[in-house]
Amino acid sequence: MVFTAPLHWIASLVPMALAVLLALLVLFRPSLLARFLLAPLLPGVIFRGNKRRLELALTIDDGPSPPDSAASPGSSHTGSMALLALLRELQVPATLFVISGHLAQADPAYLAQALADGHTIGHHMDEDSVSARLSPAAFRQAFDRAAADLRAAAAPRGLPLHWFRPGGGWIRPSMLRSVAARGYRLVLGSIFPWDTFHPPLAWMRWFVLRNAHPGAILVLHDRPDTLPATIELLRLVVPILRQRGYRFVSLDRLLNS
Repeated sequence: MVFTAPLHWIASLVPMALAVLLALLVLFRPSLLARFLLAPLLPGVIFRGNKRRLELALTIDDGPSPPDSAASPGSSHTGSMALLALLRELQVPATLFVISGHLAQADPAYLAQALADGHTIGHHMDEDSVSARLSPAAFRQAFDRAAADLRAAAAPRGLPLHWFRPGGGWIRPSMLRSVAARGYRLVLGSIFPWDTFHPPLAWMRWFVLRNAHPGAILVLHDRPDTLPATIELLRLVVPILRQRGYRFVSLDRLLNS
């Protein structure tokens, strides 16, 4: 009886301790959760590539941004064209998960330049909203409309589309079925430095370098409020990751090699 109260007290702390541990993992080491928990639980969703290769795929969501969003230092390029100029400078291939509704506000040459530079275009719906909130029928309609708009914008050049990332990163079973039926694979990622929450650049640099792992899929954003930080972050981390032996490859190579 003497030890009953302390044992009950300790037992009551276990759920709290687990919750704190989970919160810390989500905030600081989400790559561990994606690789070792979410990937086995969600086999229809891609979180990473081959863990035996020192390869990393860069993916950038929500573009293109308007021309006045950001400028590349020492260059006349602005907006998403500044991002493309930086990727050419760094010689980094990327998968650009484009929101089709953003094309109207972007540089008209954006899509053609991205394809000419060897980047892959991914499907990211037609507006910046949480795709999982749509009904199955509304999702299918919006998905097909966005795909048609992307292909029309790339014409007369053909645009192969086979990677999809849902708005907001949330999924539902009906979404997975619809995507697979259209020949797409749903890709999330394993490194997300919370850039949409605007943390300090130094923290994002630490986060990316701390969470880097073989087969990683890095998720950044091309939005007016995030694009300057995305450009600066890539300038900082790409050389360091290469010094560590990592090779930046396309999503196609990372997942199909």
